[in-house]
This record gives sequence, C-alpha cells and structure tokens, in this order.
Amino acid sequence: MDVLAATLFYDSIIALIVAVIPLFFVELWRRWPKIKRRREYEIVSVLLAIVWLVIFYGSFIAPKILTVREYPVSLGRTGKHLRIAVLADFHLGVYRHAEWVARVVKKVNALHPDAVIIAGDSASNPAGLADFAPLRDLESRFGSYAVLGNHDYHVGAVGVRKAIESYNVEVLTNESVPIALDGQIIRLAGLDDIIFGSPDWPAALAARQPGEKVIVAVHNPDAAPRAEAEKVDLVIAGHTHCGQVRLPFIGPVPRIPTDLGRRYDCGLFDFGKTRLFITPGVGESGARARLFDPPEISILEISL
Repeated sequence: MDVLAATLFYDSIIALIVAVIPLFFVELWRRWPKIKRRREYEIVSVLLAIVWLVIFYGSFIAPKILTVREYPVSLGRTGKHLRIAVLADFHLGVYRHAEWVARVVKKVNALHPDAVIIAGDSASNPAGLADFAPLRDLESRFGSYAVLGNHDYHVGAVGVRKAIESYNVEVLTNESVPIALDGQIIRLAGLDDIIFGSPDWPAALAARQPGEKVIVAVHNPDAAPRAEAEKVDLVIAGHTHCGQVRLPFIGPVPRIPTDLGRRYDCGLFDFGKTRLFITPGVGESGARARLFDPPEISILEISL
C-alpha cells in the first residue's frame, strides 16, 4: 500500500468512526422514551463513547503535543559531555508541513544542543520537500546532520538529499565528520538506509582513528548487530515511531517494523557493548494517530 492509499484508508476509517458514533447517540436520544431494555443500550453507549474519545484524542490532539525528553547516555568517564538533539520521521507532505517543522526547530533551538541529528524519513511525498525550509534556522554548536530513510527513497533519495542540504543540514551517507569537543574527537558517522540504500560500513568508518568514540546515525535500528561488530559506541535511529499507538502495560499495538522485534521498540538499550537509541520521531505515517506516544524531541546527554 503506497503512502497516498494508506493515508486515504486510515483517514476514511477515522472519519467514519468520528461521524457515525455521534449519529448513533442522536438516534438513541430520539428513541430513548420508547426503549424498554435500557441497560444494554447504556453499556453500549459507554463503550462507544470511550472508543470515540480515544480515536478523536489520538488522531487530532495527541499528535499536536510536542514533547521533550532527555536521556543520559554514558560512553566514558572523561567528564566531557555532548548534548545531541535527535529528530526523526517528519514524514513531510502528508500530515506534517512547514509550520510543524518551524515549531520543532524553535523548540530545539531553545534547548541549546551541541548538535542535531535527523534520523531519516524526512519526507513522505515530493510535496514535502518544500516543507524543509524551516530547517535552515536550526542552531547548534557543531551543526545539523541527517541520514536518509526508506520513505526518503520512495520519494527520491537524490531529491531529498539536495532539498535537505539546501537548508544547511548536511546529509551523511556512508561518511563521517569529526566533532572536536575540548580536545577530544568524537566521530559522527551516517549510514545509508539499510532497506533501499547501499549501506557501506567500511566507507562510513574509514576515517575513524584509534581511541575515538564513534556515534552512528542510521534510520533503521536493524543496523545495531553490525554496529556492535564494528565496535561502535552509540547507534542513533528512528523508523519504529515507537509503535505510534501504544497501550499501558502492553506497549506498541502495531508490529514494530524491524527484525529486532518488540524488545527494541523505543528508547535507550544496551546492545552488547553498543548503546542503541531509538527515538519516537515527530511525525506519523499510515494512520495520523498517536496514542501514549507523543511526538518527541529526544535530547541525548552523552557523557564521554
């Protein structure tokens, strides 16, 4: 199912539920004086009201609640710290547009990160490329970087890369940049999308020098096993949306779209000797809904 078809499908279901349930209550109110077995109708009414509230909240309120969460990440004991803002999964051109990017950028800048990483799936259709413009206002000490995701390839990897880089965000594709932090070099590498791209680990890590801490940004967290083998210190990923719809004590309702499975759905994990971080992202694909999983700007407080 392509992006447009999926959007129409889920939006049709949501519209049907949001419209039909109130009509049920209108008709029930009209017939109420003539109904004898009211207990059954009362139970059904309560259940339908809960369904309506959950669908409406998850589709039209929760996705607008932009949150910030900080994660302490220990990679060493030198006493030096690196503050990275992680964004992912804007999916621009469908439910999200330039005004949302501007809101995210404004909030990121207020958090004063040392660097910003955009972990893929920035666009969901060609129209979304024009919505990148507010990215040019991102402010950080060491710059802003991005990698490509599977949706970016559906849109057109070359076009997405050119559009992002035109707004002062460097796209890292199997390459790395050094971050000089108070005399210590941290190697930030970006890997191509592992589904539709051509990930090249040797090229991405070619500039690594002995003793450097290595952070790899990649869209899909399925890169973690290879990252561990390559002795990468930290992997930063998106892609899962943390399920987008989650339930207390149960976790993500949809299947997590990785080979790592539900165990690695969201947040910070130890993957052998490699740390793995998966951000919830700031946009939606498929259904417009988010439930118990608001859009998030993730701040990694990395101790080195």
